[in-house]
Amino acid sequence: MENLSVPNNGSARVVNKEKRRRRILDHARRIIAKKGFDALKLRELAASADVTVPTIYNLIGGKPEMLRFIIEELVERLQEVQNQSDLEDVEAAFESQIEDLAKLFAEDEDYYRAAFIAGDRSGLFEQSSSSGIFARSVQLPVEACKVAQSAGLLAGSVSAEQMGRQIYGCYRLARQDWVNGYFDLPGFRDQALTGIFLCLAADANPEFHNRLINRLSSLPVTMS
Repeated sequence: MENLSVPNNGSARVVNKEKRRRRILDHARRIIAKKGFDALKLRELAASADVTVPTIYNLIGGKPEMLRFIIEELVERLQEVQNQSDLEDVEAAFESQIEDLAKLFAEDEDYYRAAFIAGDRSGLFEQSSSSGIFARSVQLPVEACKVAQSAGLLAGSVSAEQMGRQIYGCYRLARQDWVNGYFDLPGFRDQALTGIFLCLAADANPEFHNRLINRLSSLPVTMS
């Protein structure tokens, strides 16, 4: 006797809900990229995504919840890019991360600019929480500094935590200057790497220090 598979209506409903949620968020990103987060209106979004405003509230919530969804996904993408690097070659790892981030931002500069601006204004990048976006993001440079200390590249006179936070600060400052239009993505890259290499050079052993200085000499001075 032939077995007939019976559709799991519960699973189908879950899949359909997720599809609608994804469609809503995709349309929200397009509006944000074109007009900025402040211009996002739920009625316009509902019409664009072919859903109702109550459906948006049911699946996602209001604008604050939508921004949190978008920023969390953005941060996940950033961390995926950063985690691709091999931490054993420290300066190459940081250089690879910044290059890959610049390529990611280049995929949709308007969207990433608008999302970062909205996230900053909404306080989603606050630094007081031990489990917030900032705390999670700063962990990778801290780990890279620990690896560099273990390898003898950094003397350890400065703690890995302090060095890692300063390195992440260099990246954030360069990113903010790019977001605000002070320079383009090549400028973001050069500014970020200049700050990162200067931080590492402050506690580097002589050979690593010379390596970093040589890399710094090859970077143009970015004027914002």
